[in-house]
Amino acid sequence: MIDIKYERQSNTTKVLVGNTTNFENGKITAKFRNIITGEIHYEATLGENTWCTWCGAEFITDVLFYDESNNLIYEHKWDIIKDGDEIEKQLWLYLKNRKNNGIVSNGLVIGTHDGRNGHWIYSIKDNLSSATLIDGSEKQFQELVKNYESYSNINFENSIVTVDGGTIDWYQGGEGYTDTVVNSLILHWLDESQITKVQKESISFVELTNNNDFDWIHLDVEGIDGDLILSLQKLPNIIVYESMNLDKDIESKLSSWFKEKNYTTIECNGNTIAKKLID
Repeated sequence: MIDIKYERQSNTTKVLVGNTTNFENGKITAKFRNIITGEIHYEATLGENTWCTWCGAEFITDVLFYDESNNLIYEHKWDIIKDGDEIEKQLWLYLKNRKNNGIVSNGLVIGTHDGRNGHWIYSIKDNLSSATLIDGSEKQFQELVKNYESYSNINFENSIVTVDGGTIDWYQGGEGYTDTVVNSLILHWLDESQITKVQKESISFVELTNNNDFDWIHLDVEGIDGDLILSLQKLPNIIVYESMNLDKDIESKLSSWFKEKNYTTIECNGNTIAKKLID
């Protein structure tokens, strides 16, 4: 018996193994593989009635099982309907339905990091929509391009996005997951000695969204998600954003804004999806 559980609140993939008497020496090896890059993050050899977990930033994985002779005996593919959280499923089903009805979709993703994780990656992987992928961190952006260079439905842009554009202070450090224009936010995750500050030019979110037709937008911009949303003039059908880092004032403004603009929202694991209702 092999049981695989994706525990989204703790970003953990857990493998439980029961009876292994049918396997050589009663041992099997579980390998955790990233669904975008194919990289094996971790592996463990398991005996009867044992378990192991993979917990890391790249938590959505396929799990492959090998016998003692390194023969592949079972491959568990991550499935968005069975294993995805509510936001991943809502976005994927929205885009899948549009494609099934012959409607072309175009998305904007700001704060992609290197593209190994995100509610948007499954829709792009399944070619349900074209998208513009934007990240402000240079190292992570280069990895993003490498990871998606074979996808014909993608445009890339290495830019920092703020509401109106212009020169900003850019705080970066660690592995780049918390690079931001909000100093107080990165200090929540990293020691001051790990952070560097540089001045950079940013592009205008208002101009970017007004000059393009995006029917869905995904934001993970470390603290300014709410500011970007509140500046929208051309409204998409779907907005996904990281809500866990927003202060109470912005949360209140967003709640009123979504109600006024006729959106319904669902919060899940520190993120929110807003879906525009039919007028």
